[in-house]
Amino acid sequence: MKKCSYCGRENPDEATNCSGCGQNEFKIEIPPVISMPTETQNSAQKYLSLRLLIAACIWLIISGISLYVAWQQANHSMAWWQQWETRRALKDMGKAIAAYQLEFKVSPHTFEQLQSMTNTIPEMEYWSFSGFTDSWQHPFIFSNEETNCLIISYGADGKPGGSGINCDLTTSDPYPQGSSPTFAQFFSNKECQGMITSSFICGGLAALLSLLTVRVSNLTKRGLIAHIIKLCIVLVGVLIVTIMITALHIPSGH
Repeated sequence: MKKCSYCGRENPDEATNCSGCGQNEFKIEIPPVISMPTETQNSAQKYLSLRLLIAACIWLIISGISLYVAWQQANHSMAWWQQWETRRALKDMGKAIAAYQLEFKVSPHTFEQLQSMTNTIPEMEYWSFSGFTDSWQHPFIFSNEETNCLIISYGADGKPGGSGINCDLTTSDPYPQGSSPTFAQFFSNKECQGMITSSFICGGLAALLSLLTVRVSNLTKRGLIAHIIKLCIVLVGVLIVTIMITALHIPSGH
């Protein structure tokens, strides 16, 4: 209905002239705007912020766990083939040192003396051909102190000390404590980038899943327990998938 501007009579919306006075000017009534109460708006914003916070926490947790699992798996992969090859060389030269001591009753003092053990330790021919350098192309260090004969590799950086792939390796201890690649070395290794990317993607998918499925509508004690159970289920499920996907990106050398 609309009212006449002159007599105030109500007329149907389709009327062109007032049925009372015949005028054709009407007052158009604008329906009142129903606004959402401020309390309801604040509540909606609070719930949305809480859901986004939960999703962000899920992303951090899943990404962090995935990166840790990927790091541990990568430590046994071909991403660190230089360290593997260097250890193999040290083992072979350790055998040559033992064979030399057994045959000549003294410890060798030079690489040339070890080279003479090729007939006993055939692998020495390969390391002799390579110039007695480790897989990072750093020369092995020959150390002979009376009966203590050692051959040393100073690791990837070629300097004494260090950790991870920079750790010193010797014929007496080719697997010293602290020689496993550090997290920083894993994170910067180009061959491990597929594993790292997969970890972040899985974390993002878990966050999206939690954002779509978790509804923070009940903040009572029982409601919070129900939400925690849902989140745990999501975390476990996504973590299993993450481990499987990450395993597909382990550098294998093929």
